Amino acid sequence: MAQAKKHILPFFIPHLGCPQQCIFCDQHKIAGQAAPTAEAVWQAITALPNDQRQDYELAFYGGSFTALPVDRQVYYLEPVRRALAEGLLGGARVSTRPDCLDEATLARLRHFGVGTVELGVQSMEEAVLRQARRGHTAAQSVAAVRRLRQAGFAVGVQLMPGLPGETLASAWAGAQRILAEQPQLLRIYPTVVLQDTELGRIWQQGEYQPLSLEQAVQITLAIKLLAEERGVAVIRMGLQPSLELAAAVLAGPYHPAFGELVQGLYWRLRVLALLRELPAEVLTEAVDLLVGRRHFSAVVGQKRQNWPYYTEIAPRLRLRALPPERALSDGLLIVQAGGAERCQTEAEFRRDWRRLCGLPFIS
Repeated sequence: MAQAKKHILPFFIPHLGCPQQCIFCDQHKIAGQAAPTAEAVWQAITALPNDQRQDYELAFYGGSFTALPVDRQVYYLEPVRRALAEGLLGGARVSTRPDCLDEATLARLRHFGVGTVELGVQSMEEAVLRQARRGHTAAQSVAAVRRLRQAGFAVGVQLMPGLPGETLASAWAGAQRILAEQPQLLRIYPTVVLQDTELGRIWQQGEYQPLSLEQAVQITLAIKLLAEERGVAVIRMGLQPSLELAAAVLAGPYHPAFGELVQGLYWRLRVLALLRELPAEVLTEAVDLLVGRRHFSAVVGQKRQNWPYYTEIAPRLRLRALPPERALSDGLLIVQAGGAERCQTEAEFRRDWRRLCGLPFIS
């Protein structure tokens, strides 16, 4: 069961603890800031609104927290322990590597009140991990998820579809493998090429072709649907946008509203599946597509990019709001044409999403 969502109080420790430099990584550009001091951590905690403290979870991101020297881990965790003991926080999490979680480390995290550990799994293909210089194996990722779950931690997993040597099919297979271990949380970061990285050099030499934006959106949606089918909460899709990050991107599927593109594809596939259920002879007539108003923008897509897909099938398609009594069913889609009506609930689509999505890498 996925955890209830909390507000995150993030602190970035760019590249601290990492035993080597992965070919894709420049944490300073991704995080956009220097590592904090323990005093800054405490000040940020005490600045939280008094009536909302239990709604916040402090998080250390950006490096490999449990690969830091033990005294440095304690340095950062001591203000967290104090805040939790005084009721100033609702929880704490760290991000780390799958190969840096021995029993002493787990005991230390428990002692200081850490409840969630996010793992940089990135890929489940051994050759891809070696080429990316991750320094750990897929088997270690599986073992780390199991060890954390057995120790009572909530587990988050980060995947990076599109690394060198990985195909959409192998990224899909890897997602199935790691999600079978039942982590609670998932982040999906399609690989982006950044300046001043080894991957940037490889790309500039013509030795690597990143995913297109459409490919990245497709694999992200497929993994998201699979995760949610298994009760895993998808908490991030695409890198957190910033001006510094945008300026550092050389190539690849970076988009400041990547998650919205994924939602747009989700609704496009749903609408197309429903339109194809109508008899061909009525599709040339006026066709009404009814959906709740809150979903209008996702159905139409960014810059109306979904609309040409619909009108290719139904040239006289019109978008309308569901009547109030039917709009109560969130996610309901209806098409009406020639006196016929077809309905599709979100649950119906999700029961058969593999076939209805029709993506070539899904088997």
